[in-house]
Amino acid sequence: MSKSHLWAKELEYRRTVLNVVLRVIIFSGSVFVINNWFEGLKVLALIELAVVLLSIGILCIHRKTPHLTFWASVFLFSVYAVILVGIYLVPFIAALFTWLFLIPVLSYLLLGIALGNVFTSVFVVAGVAILFNDQFSASPAMPPISVANIGLCLSAIWALSYTYEYKRAAVVKRLQQMAAIDPLTGLNNRLLLESIFDMLCESLPEKQKSVSMLLIDLDHFKTVNDKYGHDVGDKVLINVSSLINDVRRRNDWAFRLGGEEFCMLIPDTSECQGIQIAERIRSAIEKTIPIDGVAINITVTIGVSHWPADGKTLNQLYKVADNRLYEGKKNGRNKVIARDPE
Repeated sequence: MSKSHLWAKELEYRRTVLNVVLRVIIFSGSVFVINNWFEGLKVLALIELAVVLLSIGILCIHRKTPHLTFWASVFLFSVYAVILVGIYLVPFIAALFTWLFLIPVLSYLLLGIALGNVFTSVFVVAGVAILFNDQFSASPAMPPISVANIGLCLSAIWALSYTYEYKRAAVVKRLQQMAAIDPLTGLNNRLLLESIFDMLCESLPEKQKSVSMLLIDLDHFKTVNDKYGHDVGDKVLINVSSLINDVRRRNDWAFRLGGEEFCMLIPDTSECQGIQIAERIRSAIEKTIPIDGVAINITVTIGVSHWPADGKTLNQLYKVADNRLYEGKKNGRNKVIARDPE
């Protein structure tokens, strides 16, 4: 499924977090570079300098890159690697191990649950293993209880970070689905229309770059509402939505635009194929629909346009299909109109 503009907000959230973390690492890393250089830890200082320079580079591109997760992964991998090297080289009393506590937090904030689990598992376990190795090497500066406390504290932060990200992501997903799905029919709503259209135009192979738009409008629907009531009218809309879903192919997209108007985006179709699908929908809906024991005659008029022949943008394509829909209404309804009148 495509990521709509609604889902893009999730990436913006991660971009904001990454921006803050990059600035913190650049500042603190610069301090450590200077300190470790004059402390004689020149190898560690050079490694930290490389991370600072990498962070500056990512800071310059993170706002516009489409590969945010990749660059966040590269950044976190380099930072975590430096933390492990530092723990291995620097005495325990330097307290460099405290940076381990950031690993679960940053991993889940920047990478989400799946990748966050991987990064946290690898680097937290490796960091604690290095500390235990130092303990077993009889380091006088590291009491066993200190290592135990570090492990327990890391476990608690890990659990809290995971729980927070899991619940946050679940709530965001639910809200986005509520915003993108029509509550009555279960079809996509018009908020997703532009996003899906852009996705189809960008993702289709060059030889298959074609999209048919079907604008579907129920004929005399106001009469149904006036005669039978809005409850019956809602059931008619649900029934029509189900018929549209039955006809559409797996890769076709169906939307309810509002009221009694529906839309379909059908990728990789010729103009003739778009007309055939529209006719199947018109024919399926034309049959009498039984609602609450009442036989209701429903028909639809469909305007068909084709990208890119009828327009390069969604607005152009919609306008052409809408004009053809209006032409069908004007000429008796229960029609599919796919070409402008001569």
